[in-house]
Amino acid sequence: MTARQGRKAAAREARLAQEAQALSAAAARRRLRALSGIVAAVLVVVVATVAISSAGGRATATTGGRLNGAAVSASLFAGIPQHGTILGNANAPVRLVEFADLQCPYCDEYSVQALPALVRDYVRTGKVSMQFENLSFIGPGSVSAGRAAAAAAQQNRLWNFIDLMYLNQGEENSGYVTPSYLRRLLDAVPGMNVPAALSASAAPSTAAALTRANTVATQDGVNATPSFLIGMAGGPLRQFQPRTLTSAPFAAAFNALLGGSR
Repeated sequence: MTARQGRKAAAREARLAQEAQALSAAAARRRLRALSGIVAAVLVVVVATVAISSAGGRATATTGGRLNGAAVSASLFAGIPQHGTILGNANAPVRLVEFADLQCPYCDEYSVQALPALVRDYVRTGKVSMQFENLSFIGPGSVSAGRAAAAAAQQNRLWNFIDLMYLNQGEENSGYVTPSYLRRLLDAVPGMNVPAALSASAAPSTAAALTRANTVATQDGVNATPSFLIGMAGGPLRQFQPRTLTSAPFAAAFNALLGGSR
């Protein structure tokens, strides 16, 4: 394993540990309530159920198992407005545009290592809006996943879907992006109308969304993933090349722009 792969694996484990902790805390609250009148036998069942759930957390959707990160991903985006490909306050002073392929391991690295802190500190607070431009050049799985993501965008749930995709990403072009895999991701997105999303993913509009994103990338001189454009809302955007795919260089760029906007 390379140093980069090690960092990404550690970041992924940290995010999944948050989910396990949340599940354990919820189970503890249920057990406390049960003490007021539920028999001890029921408590044993609850504890056993939580243990089984936690033990299954490492199984991934790529193997037909339980999804990684569903609870922590839902919490990350809960209450934040989404409109199509855009996440956050429409009047946020700073914009970040991300160009990514859902099979790209470096895009996965950014999503796992940097995105949670940036959403918490800048998007949720109304300082930054994020836009996702879905490129699909790695292989057929990129196209299938991209069309499902475009369908999720039609229901204003794109960011939930792509985050789950990255948390459960397999090896590129290994054939893991199957209809059943994509359906499990869609099923795990809060509020998703899955039949409607599946129907939309096969419609011409989702193919057109991928074509549009590739056209935008060409116009902006983007030729690699992930790539980023950053700037003040309503003004020109510039290409941004972070030193690392962690939150620190993005936070520094946001702070510089926000400081200049005061």
